[in-house]
Amino acid sequence: MYELHHGDCLEVMRGLDRVDAVITDPPYSLSSGGNTGSGLNESFQKLWDYDNQGDLFDVPEFLPWMTAVYSVLKESADFYTMTNDKNMEKMLSASREAKFKLHNIITWKKNNKIANRWYMKQTEYVLYLWKGKAKTINNPSTSNFLEIKGVTGKMHPSEKPVELMKVLVENSSNDGDTILDPFMGSGTTGVACAQLGRKFIGIEIDKDYFEIAKKRIELAYAQKVMF
Repeated sequence: MYELHHGDCLEVMRGLDRVDAVITDPPYSLSSGGNTGSGLNESFQKLWDYDNQGDLFDVPEFLPWMTAVYSVLKESADFYTMTNDKNMEKMLSASREAKFKLHNIITWKKNNKIANRWYMKQTEYVLYLWKGKAKTINNPSTSNFLEIKGVTGKMHPSEKPVELMKVLVENSSNDGDTILDPFMGSGTTGVACAQLGRKFIGIEIDKDYFEIAKKRIELAYAQKVMF
């Protein structure tokens, strides 16, 4: 029902069978220039040892892994990737070079605001891309503006809510389909797949986060089987 890999996604994806969809939150530079003196930003910086310069992780070039994603996807399959305003242009450019086409840009409104000198930030974005022949999502009435509370008590600095990932999983796959997340982080996409009856393949290069994801996903699939 699930398959987890600790390693580099470029290497792992070369050995995978084709998957029905890819949903991921890859490493990318954060927006710098925010206020740092107090409140949420200060707590974030202390908790995750962030220096407010925009680099919280090692950020791989977008084109190589997007090209690998294109190769591992089945024909007429969907690809969702999280992004922010700072990286959207580069990611869109890389996606086009990797032969993807853009369906839509989904806006996620979080419950928290991030202090910034140039308007407070309360949104992130999802690039909704596809390969091959376009297909209609399972619930076409879904808005491209999703208002879902962010995660409290995060296990990963960029952890996304399960409910957000469930919207994407449910709209672009069916029961028994296989979803790949090449940057699994703390395993949120895998938990969403477990709750919706999808198979999941996750890849994570960081050992500590891999172990966190492994425990979360094992529990999520075990609970699904119990009920």
